[in-house]
Amino acid sequence: MNCCKALRARILIVMSGVLVVAVQSLPAAEPRRLTHDGERKLAPLFVEKGEAVIFAAHDEPNRVSLIRMRLSDGKQDRVDPKLTAHQFDPDVSADGRYLCFVQTYTSPQSILVVRDLKEGTESRFIPQEARGTVRGPKISPDQQRVVFTLSDPGGQQIASVDMKGANLKRLTESAGTNAWPAFSPDGRQIAFSSSRDGGFHLFLMNADGGNIRPLTNHPLRDMRPAWSPDGKRIAFASARDGNLEIYIVNADGTNARRVTNHPDRDDFPVWHPDGRQLLVVSERAGDSDLYLIDLDDIPRS
Repeated sequence: MNCCKALRARILIVMSGVLVVAVQSLPAAEPRRLTHDGERKLAPLFVEKGEAVIFAAHDEPNRVSLIRMRLSDGKQDRVDPKLTAHQFDPDVSADGRYLCFVQTYTSPQSILVVRDLKEGTESRFIPQEARGTVRGPKISPDQQRVVFTLSDPGGQQIASVDMKGANLKRLTESAGTNAWPAFSPDGRQIAFSSSRDGGFHLFLMNADGGNIRPLTNHPLRDMRPAWSPDGKRIAFASARDGNLEIYIVNADGTNARRVTNHPDRDDFPVWHPDGRQLLVVSERAGDSDLYLIDLDDIPRS
């Protein structure tokens, strides 16, 4: 039976005392391809109430730039055509006032840039370590702080700064890699991925770094969590079925289900503001492009 047209529930299997919880494979409409250039793309997000997207792309052989694309006609423009440094991992506040992104600084160092588009000002956070890096910044819903992955002598940990790039706070202090933080819509929780227990699993913590608890537990990697607009579900990328696919899990860790099913890579899920679509970066026959997945047929719980 075609798995794209029928729901397939796998059986819970107990082998050697280990409970293996299999994931449901869900019906979904054929994804709609939004770009056709095949250039490598990273970290897309919806802006302007879902009418446009911003993403990072290798638009030149030796440069990664932030690109804004209007969905109505596919028109693309660089967010900052004058900036020659690499720019990636963008985020925009809900009201569109703040834009943050990662920028290369001195090789291999990368920094956080926060722009107040209303005031026309720019703030930066520069790691103290010459080889320190910032990745995956996300603006808090109350627009008071930016959370990100900081790589420095303390390892790869989740940290945050205020909107001026000051008042650094470390939210995790564990072994392994802690990465890809994402605020819940109400700003009270942060989902992230961590290898503290071996493989990469998803975890939740309070916005201040307290009450860390596991969300998923699978031998293979779960990463890049993204909250649904209603805060009830989390989309993420995972290699748990052999190659990188997109999954959705309830915010309490129940009812994990697979959304994509393709032999090539599906990554970087982000929710449309209406909560009914996912934007993903997919590789097809060597091309990297943006695809929009309709979730109307996918059960919410």
